[in-house]
Amino acid sequence: MKVYKTILVEKQGPTGIITFNRPEKLNAINLEMKNEIADALSVLEADNDIRVVILIGAGRAFSSGHDNDDPLENMPEFASLKQEQLLLSLDKPTIAAIHGYTLGDAMQQALLCDMIVASEDAILGFIGPKVGGLCYGAFTILPSIVGRHKANELLFTCEPISAQEGYRIGLVNKVVPPDELRAAAIEMADKIARWPSASIKYTKRAMRIAVASKTHKDALDQGWRAILATMTDQ
Repeated sequence: MKVYKTILVEKQGPTGIITFNRPEKLNAINLEMKNEIADALSVLEADNDIRVVILIGAGRAFSSGHDNDDPLENMPEFASLKQEQLLLSLDKPTIAAIHGYTLGDAMQQALLCDMIVASEDAILGFIGPKVGGLCYGAFTILPSIVGRHKANELLFTCEPISAQEGYRIGLVNKVVPPDELRAAAIEMADKIARWPSASIKYTKRAMRIAVASKTHKDALDQGWRAILATMTDQ
């Protein structure tokens, strides 16, 4: 598999595994990582041997979110959501295997996946407004999962929740002990991979229609333009 600087990519049977690999920074997401994730997703999408894709993090966290040390000039491209659109539009099912801090941009990555398996130690947080940003993806997808009022609570208060609370409200599919996370995600992937790929692909496409609207994208673009203008004025 191709070698990257900020992620690891491997194949295990019919499953492609993308590992966020900046453990010294709790896998904080910078523009380089987003671009490498996008490239890896494209490679795995084109690989006919791969039926399911898993996102997972190295070290103590899935990811603490946006890397605040990333240069400000990278923000317009970072906020363009090109990588997130690719993740959402991937024809192959995606599973986020999360543990430790899963905050901000990292929570959006997980939310854009089709399923979430969480370690018991996972801390989930939609912290966009808390850090002066936007929780892209959450605007449409989160209400469809947990309901509009609960989504508003999570997005407006920025209060983190536990893996068990995520499971209770339907945000998380399964909660497992920390040492079982990777195996649990692969087990779920194997259950999906046994079925005809065309059936899974078109089922996913049909399911995706409800969460991929132009109105949603336009609202995000408008919001990010306003936020980026504020940043550059400081």
